[in-house]
Amino acid sequence: MSATRTLRVGIVGAGGIAQYYHVPYFQRCKNVRVVAACDVSDAALEQMRSKFGIKKLFHDYRELLEMGDLDIISICTSNDMHYPVAMAAIEKGLGIYCEKPLALNFAQAKEMYEAAKAKGIKTGVNFSHRRTPAAQLAREIIASGALGQITYVAAVYAAGGTKYAEHPGSWRNIRERAGFGGMGDMGAHIIDMMRWWLDADITAVTAQTRIYVPERISRETGQPMKVTTEDQGMILASYSNGAMGYFCGSYIFTGRGYDQRAEIYGSQGGLMYNQQRPYELDVYLEPEILKRYKVLRKGGTPDTPYTTILVPERLMGLIPDEPGAQRGLLMDYIDAYRAEGPFTFSPSFYEGMKVQEVLEAARLAEEEGRWVTLPL
Repeated sequence: MSATRTLRVGIVGAGGIAQYYHVPYFQRCKNVRVVAACDVSDAALEQMRSKFGIKKLFHDYRELLEMGDLDIISICTSNDMHYPVAMAAIEKGLGIYCEKPLALNFAQAKEMYEAAKAKGIKTGVNFSHRRTPAAQLAREIIASGALGQITYVAAVYAAGGTKYAEHPGSWRNIRERAGFGGMGDMGAHIIDMMRWWLDADITAVTAQTRIYVPERISRETGQPMKVTTEDQGMILASYSNGAMGYFCGSYIFTGRGYDQRAEIYGSQGGLMYNQQRPYELDVYLEPEILKRYKVLRKGGTPDTPYTTILVPERLMGLIPDEPGAQRGLLMDYIDAYRAEGPFTFSPSFYEGMKVQEVLEAARLAEEEGRWVTLPL
């Protein structure tokens, strides 16, 4: 495909993630135009018009899909709408970039993946934290074998802020619309990231979830609403490479903003990742391997065994002509969409389906009080 041909994008779901991430990053791409948007909210559509200059606005995604001159749609809706919108777009032969988690459940995710594969649709899932520079470096170090045989993986992605119990309720607190709460919303990112880092699949899980605030005041209606998705979930996992894993996705870490951390240990080394320090990584590596990187804080002592290294500029994903700006994963999807030859972008619907399978197995494990083996 010619790099100069303009790709035309439609946005389905015009709320926060569309305005903060999807539309701005599409508009950063050369020869890409966001030409239409759809949402049930008039206020959200007005934001699309006034902030981004999008003129074709719809309340029904089916009307947007009937435009006939789109190349790609970006799905930014509540989770219950991912499946119907994606399946309709697949029928139209459109490329699809979808928010995570991919669907409400594994059955939907599998059907979406298989339908897209059968028609050769170019798909992407917005596991956006893969683009964090420190995450890129962690993957490089693990893939190099510098940590030896991986034995332990632990990852937490949590939020909470202050007075969590007073936060208003939304569709994320309704199981029929969200599928999962903290374990699926936050946990999906770290389940995907660890699979990407380790290049290994989870083979068994057990899990535990809790709802700590059973009722909230609805942001939409101002009335009390019942909470039916978990505030917090924890998963224990076994990996195909022999590693043991632990994940926590939570909305209730009081005092924490959106905070993602991970630790990986192997037979020859280890690393500690903190997304709030996106340009550095704490590592325990052989001296010869450390020489490849710029050291920010030296370790190697009994009290401070870990050394802090700087992410090399080649992994920072800086955008030319935008000082301090970084590439978004969505921009990688556009590059892959245009590239000649087989479509190789990851995370695609396949990776989204694999994460959904882990979440489904975790739910089953908790409901039945046992370990559940994968694949399902």
